[in-house]
Amino acid sequence: MDVWRFLEIDWLTYAETAIYRPVLIRAVSEGIVPDTISFFRFKRPSIALNYFNDPEKEINLALCKEKNIPVFRVLSGGGPAFGDTGYVITFMDIARKNSKLPPDPPRMMEMVLTRMAAGISERFDVECRFKPLNDIEIRCHDGVWRKVGPSSCIYEEKAVKMASAIQVKEPDVDLIASLIVAHPEKFADKQVDSIQERITCLEKIVGRTINFDEIRDAYKSEIEELFEVEIVRGEFSDTERTYYNEMRSLFTSYEYFMERSEKKFGPIPSDVVRKTVQFKISEGPFIRIISFTRGDTIWEVLISGTIHASPLRPTSPIHEIEKSLRGQPIDQKLFESKIAEVLSRPNFTLTKVRPEFLAKKIYECAIQ
Repeated sequence: MDVWRFLEIDWLTYAETAIYRPVLIRAVSEGIVPDTISFFRFKRPSIALNYFNDPEKEINLALCKEKNIPVFRVLSGGGPAFGDTGYVITFMDIARKNSKLPPDPPRMMEMVLTRMAAGISERFDVECRFKPLNDIEIRCHDGVWRKVGPSSCIYEEKAVKMASAIQVKEPDVDLIASLIVAHPEKFADKQVDSIQERITCLEKIVGRTINFDEIRDAYKSEIEELFEVEIVRGEFSDTERTYYNEMRSLFTSYEYFMERSEKKFGPIPSDVVRKTVQFKISEGPFIRIISFTRGDTIWEVLISGTIHASPLRPTSPIHEIEKSLRGQPIDQKLFESKIAEVLSRPNFTLTKVRPEFLAKKIYECAIQ
């Protein structure tokens, strides 16, 4: 039986996992550490801005600064997430050579989250389920299914990173709603229409105080059975600490943080026209497209949202799609062929987004 390493981390904020995430996936990819489960609890609130989120449109940055709530951009898919002292998250960093890994991120999330939802249901005597694309939901006393934990998964060349979070204790939902922008389109396939109505916590439904150790042990046990491994407590290695210090400046830099913002383009030429559309794919991502056109050609395209794509480094499907359309004539069939070519590359995935659908949306945006 394979032995995996278990790390329990309480010295970072949720935002600072922006540095930890690439450290662990690098260490596992290089084979200098075993496959690793990391369990986090946090001493202060912060926000993780996911990789394709536009910081100026998804977060109230001024209010975050006013309330001294850190925000960093993380190597992860999905929407921005608030992690407070009642929130825990588990990371799985697994070498790609593991034969039990599903072939892509959507099936990995389905496999792990279905198992975790069943485990939570059994341990806490509640109704819990996996809700595609990346949520664990719990049935509340009013019969409505609400999110109790977001998740994400990326497949890199040599390793996989999956994250699964649980809101254990009551969060300040009004604070969250004031910090994270809730675009109406995001609730198109939900039973509710606001952040306050969408979020709940495990304690509220279970009806008792829950120790974080119970969640830790649940994840550890379910992962051990799912992957048929033994998970043994270990230490954060000296090499990983070195990587952490080396990566800190990059993954907390202003340039990295603002990469999905329109500011990346600098001054827009006077003959370039900006247009935008945004929409929600059922059981898929919320997507925003901003097209910049010059006459009958694409000057630039910026795609952002709660997107799940792999890989993220050294480039992503989204970045490659944007690059492929730059300078091209405005033609839906051409867009479709360019996008299809990108998504046909080895290991490239863009979950729940078909080339013809994305091409149609970019075209509709550009011709408005």
